[in-house]
Amino acid sequence: MIGSIFSALVALSFFALGAGAYAAPAKLSENYGLPSEDPTAHGYVRALGARDAVLGLIILTFLISKDRGALGATVALSALVGASDFAIVYAARGKAAKSSLAIHGVGTVGLLFIWALIRLKI
Repeated sequence: MIGSIFSALVALSFFALGAGAYAAPAKLSENYGLPSEDPTAHGYVRALGARDAVLGLIILTFLISKDRGALGATVALSALVGASDFAIVYAARGKAAKSSLAIHGVGTVGLLFIWALIRLKI
């Protein structure tokens, strides 16, 4: 099913974001929309990366177990995380973070699209 294929890609993407946050927090803070060279801030970036990696593993677990209800719920809740990230970046930087806002916005909409595919069993 297409929803399952996209879910696998999302899981891998989340896990890659987590690995990137751990390996290169300064670069990921730029991509995230809140650039910082402060080592203390890098701890927060790594925490966000851990969150994303865990979300990826949860999605992968439900995908492997074929629990479509839990898979759909996790993808939908991941969209809520994306919307929250959008709001955080917008509150901190406003329209100056246009590309990061676009990434968070498109990601959120994409997750909702995948959730719909899962719900419709496509």
